[in-house]
Amino acid sequence: MNENAKKLRVIIAGGGTGGHVFPALNIAEGLNQKWQCEFLFFGTKRGLESKKVPGRGYKLKLIPVAGFQRRFTIRNLTFPFKLLRSMQICRKTLREFDPHLAIGSGGYVMGPVLKSAIGMGVPTVIQEQNSFPGVTTRLLAGKADIIFMGDPDARHYLSHAKKLVNSGNPISFKRTAANKQDIFKEFALNQELKTILIFGGSQGARNINRAIKALLERGALPDNTQLLWQTGELNFIEYNNFINENQIRNVVVRPFIDAMDKAYAIAEFAICRAGAITISELKAAGLPAILIPLTSAAGNHQYKNAAGLQQKQAVLMVEDNEMLSENLIKAINQLLTENDLRGQLAENIHGLYKPDTIDIIINEIEGLLKDKYDFGFELRN
Repeated sequence: MNENAKKLRVIIAGGGTGGHVFPALNIAEGLNQKWQCEFLFFGTKRGLESKKVPGRGYKLKLIPVAGFQRRFTIRNLTFPFKLLRSMQICRKTLREFDPHLAIGSGGYVMGPVLKSAIGMGVPTVIQEQNSFPGVTTRLLAGKADIIFMGDPDARHYLSHAKKLVNSGNPISFKRTAANKQDIFKEFALNQELKTILIFGGSQGARNINRAIKALLERGALPDNTQLLWQTGELNFIEYNNFINENQIRNVVVRPFIDAMDKAYAIAEFAICRAGAITISELKAAGLPAILIPLTSAAGNHQYKNAAGLQQKQAVLMVEDNEMLSENLIKAINQLLTENDLRGQLAENIHGLYKPDTIDIIINEIEGLLKDKYDFGFELRN
C-alpha cells in the first residue's frame, strides 16, 4: 500500500426494521474485512438500529426524521420540520466526519443522509432489498452512483438509475453442518414426522399465528406432520398455554429461534411472511415456502416480492385475508402430498440465490472509489 493510503471513512444510513438494519451491518462487516474503516451510522431512536448498531460496536448518530403516512395524520404535520432539522444535522455531521463513501440500505432515514452526501459530492450507493423499491430509493436512484438490487425485478422501477447491479441481498446465513438427527433432538422433534417451520419474525405474525391455532383446533393438520412454530415474544405465553392446556401433540412452540439455519435444515417447507431478507434466507437454504405477505407493508412490497417468486414457480403464495386458514391448509396439503412440486420449488428458489453478494458489492465499491480518489485505502492485514 502506498504511503498516502488512508483509513476509509464510511457513513451508513438505513433502519427501522431488521430488513434494512442487518444488510447494512453485513455490508459494514464486508468493508471492514477488506479495509481499515471508520464507520458512522445514522438512524432514529425508534428504529431497530438504535439497539443493533451500538451493539455491534459502531457509532450511531440519531436524527429526528420520520416517515410520511399515506393517510392524513397529525404526525404528517410535523414531517417537514423533522426533515428540515434532519438535513441540518446531516450536513453538519458530514462536514465534520468528511466521509469517503455513503451507503443507504433503505427506509426513510436514508433520505436526508444520502441527499446531504450527494450534495457534497460523496460517492453514494444504495442497497435495495425488495423487488418493489421503497419511495426513498426511487427518489434518490437517479443521483446515487450505484443501486445494488436484492431482486433483479427492481430494475423495472429504477430505469432512471445511473448504474444497477444485481447483487442479491447481503445476509449472514450459512447452511448448517450439524447432523440432522442431532437437530431434531435439539428441538425436541420426532425425526419420523414431516416438519413444517412457521415463523413471522422476532415479533411474530398475528394473523399467521391465529390461522395456525384455528387449524390445530380443528385437527386439520395431517397426522404425519409436526410443527416448529416461532410465535414471537409477545404471543408466546398465549400459544404455549394453548398447546399445553389442549394437550396438542407434535407441536414445538418457541418465542424466537436463534439457530434458523438448523430449523431450515430439518423443515420440509416454511410458512412465513415475504420480507426480502426472509426470502434471501429461503433462497440460500433452498427451502420451499408458503409465503403470506404482510398487507400493511409499505407500498405492498411483500405482496410484490411473493408474487414475483410465485411467477418463477419458486414459492406458493396465500393472501392474508378472511380465507387465510382455509387457503393455508389447502397449500399445506398440496406441498405435503406433491413431492415433485416440493422438489421443484426447492430447486427453483435455490437457483435464485447469489452466494457472492458481498464480493459483488465490495468490488463495485472499490471501482467507484478508485474513480473518485487518487489515493488508496489501508487494507486489512
